[in-house]
Parts: sequence; structure tokens; C-alpha cells
Amino acid sequence: MRKKLRIGVIGVGHLGRSHVRVLSEMDSCELVGCYDIAAAKSESVAAEFGTRSFSSARDLISECGAISLVVPTSDHYTCAVDILDAGRHLFVEKPLAATVEQGREIVELADRCNLKLMVGHIERFNPAVISLRGQITYPSFIEAHRLAPFNSRGTDVAVIFDLMIHDIDLCLYLTKSDVTDIHASAAIVVSDKMDIANARLTFASGCVANLTASRISPKSMRKLRIFQPGGYVSLDFNEPAAEIYRLFKQDETSDAISGFSMSIDYGDTGKKIVYTKPAIKSCDMLTAELGSFVESISKGRPVAIPGEEGFQALRIAAEIEKIAQAGLNNLQSHFK
Repeated sequence: MRKKLRIGVIGVGHLGRSHVRVLSEMDSCELVGCYDIAAAKSESVAAEFGTRSFSSARDLISECGAISLVVPTSDHYTCAVDILDAGRHLFVEKPLAATVEQGREIVELADRCNLKLMVGHIERFNPAVISLRGQITYPSFIEAHRLAPFNSRGTDVAVIFDLMIHDIDLCLYLTKSDVTDIHASAAIVVSDKMDIANARLTFASGCVANLTASRISPKSMRKLRIFQPGGYVSLDFNEPAAEIYRLFKQDETSDAISGFSMSIDYGDTGKKIVYTKPAIKSCDMLTAELGSFVESISKGRPVAIPGEEGFQALRIAAEIEKIAQAGLNNLQSHFK
């Protein structure tokens, strides 16, 4: 009988605590314990979920086969190198690292050590995204709005790395194409980093994506619309929900999709729009994500979101920030 993967969590802030909770409930692995630079917090979380609090990251790493890293982005590189150098598989929350150079080094180190490296782009596990498998064929235009009320947590990085990077990753995932051109702008409103940003990405496939992210919105909104020949798809990540609109000839029949469906004649064009709202089975996305990581190690399978894909999202995010910062610099010089 194969032994269960022994795994630990480094960083038990808001999200790290959830990692401890999820891993403590999994039958497919053994949660060894957790560590946080704030010892009292680590001890409190460990006691809450019946695990052990370690006095150092090194001690925890030495007793594990894999680590879930949930520390601030600025600490990703140092911690990741220590974990990989110790020969442990690594799950790291997005973004992969604070800089492109650090991200590249982490990916290369994992490859050299022949270790699993998975990046936590959790929207890939959103039931709304999963429901669209096979429905996205040739994206032509993508529009995303990811808006959130202000929360000081996450302001150590620009909103591009905190929120927009989710949609950058999804665009790369859906288009399966490289970015060839970027236009971007941003504003600093509350924090000392960019709090609202917009980016227009052009892909080698010809697809264009318009992404807006804000952490100063009165209400939360996480929506993505994908337009392609013959129809479009609308995703609401908060619900989660998906709506599919497809164009057919009036005498055509559409493939059956579970959920609500209806047809609307499209004037006198001889065509009809088939509207479908797929049935979506809710799930704990973090459980699905971490479960996937554990399974990839236990069964020797590729991880769902490899380090290289996390690196590409980081690289595009960094370029967006660079272009947006140039615009801010020009704006500031104009009003001096």
C-alpha cells in the first residue's frame, strides 16, 4: 500500500489558514503541520485543526514530502528556493514570485530537481470554468471585470498581481496563444500601489482581451465574457454561473447540455440563438485545487497548473505593470 503524501503549510494568514483546514480534512494526504513567522498565529491555527505548529520552516520542510506555500509574494522566492533545494514538491499561491527573474529561477530550479511545481491559479477550478470544457473553440474577444471592495490584505502588490493575474492566466489558458501586444493604464487611489488597472492584450491567434481590475469598488464583481464565431459565453465567478449563446440555422438541432436551454429566432435571418445555462455543481475550489496537487504527486501525473504557466502569467502581469507605470509617470510629469 502506497504511503500517504506528507505535506505541510508555510504561512497561515487568511488564505494559509484555509490551506491548513483543507489539507487536514483530506484522506489522500497527511498534514504534518504548519509554520508562520508569527508563532502565536501558527500555534492557534494548528490547535484549531488538530495539527502541529513548527518553530521553524526548515524543521517542517524536513518532515514533509511537499509544501504548500502561502506567504506574502515578496517572500515567495526565498521560501521556494529553500523548499526545492530540500527536495520537496511545491505548491505556491499566485503570483509565482515578486519578479519575473525570481519566477524564472524557481521554475528552472524545480525542473533541475525533477520536482512538482504547481501555481495556485484557483479560477481554473471554478465550476463555471469547468462547465465550459469543449465549448470554447476560437476566442476572438475576451472581456473581464474583476472588482473588489478595498481590503488592506494584498496591497503589498499592485492590483495587477493581486486580482488581474487571475484573468491573465485564464486568457492564456483559453486562447492557448502568446501575447504579442499590450496597452495598459492604471491609477493609485488608496494604497501606494496601483489600485485600479486596465489592460488590452493582443494574442498571436488574433484574439483581443480587455481586462479591468479594481480593489476600490463598492461591490464585488468577477465576470468574464468570451466571444467567438457563432456565439459567446458569459461567466460569473461569484455565483458561480455560466451562460452560453450559440447561433444555429433554424432547422439545426443543438447538442444537449445539462441545464436550462431555450431557442430564440433571430429575426428573418433564418437563424436562431440557442441560450443555455449549464447545470453547475458547486464545489470547494481550494479542496479541488490542493487535491489535484496531492494526486499529481501520489500518482506521478503532471500538475494542473505547471510552474511555466504560472511564470507566463507573471511575465505578462509584470509587462502590464511596466507599461501602466510609464503612463502614470507621464501623467505626473504633465501636472507638475
